[in-house]
Amino acid sequence: MSIFATLWEGLLNGISNVWSLAIIVIPIIIVLEIAKDNSILDKWSHKLHPPLKHLGLSENAVFPILVAFIFGLTYGSGVIISYVKEGKLSDYEVRAVGSSMALAHALIEDTLLFWRVGIPIWILLLPRLVIAYALVWVLNRIHAGRFLPSSVLAKFTFFNRKRVNL
Repeated sequence: MSIFATLWEGLLNGISNVWSLAIIVIPIIIVLEIAKDNSILDKWSHKLHPPLKHLGLSENAVFPILVAFIFGLTYGSGVIISYVKEGKLSDYEVRAVGSSMALAHALIEDTLLFWRVGIPIWILLLPRLVIAYALVWVLNRIHAGRFLPSSVLAKFTFFNRKRVNL
């Protein structure tokens, strides 16, 4: 096979792969922009607050989590930064939201992309959501002093840090 035939085959495979991604990502972006413009995400965050309330999260903390779950880390981080600047999140909420975002972000996009190559949806979603929820539960217990005594917590800088002003 000549070099040109190999390059041509590589180009065609690349275009096919980009098309496979585009038919998933572009509609998601369009739907999410419509949802954002119509305040649908605000309504969802209000409805998702009750199950997260017992984790010590206010309704303000639910919105950045929801944005990160749907849009990904970039948008979620942007929302957290603006909420911190506006004073809408406590120090604990910043840590809890950031930790859950690190484990479970871009759930819709990632799930659809991996589902397209044959991985079952429940294998993609369930572990990420359960682990993120469990992590925030543990952080809430630690923050409330019900998991470890404060003398032990004082040794860990993660729980001792003051908020960084942005």
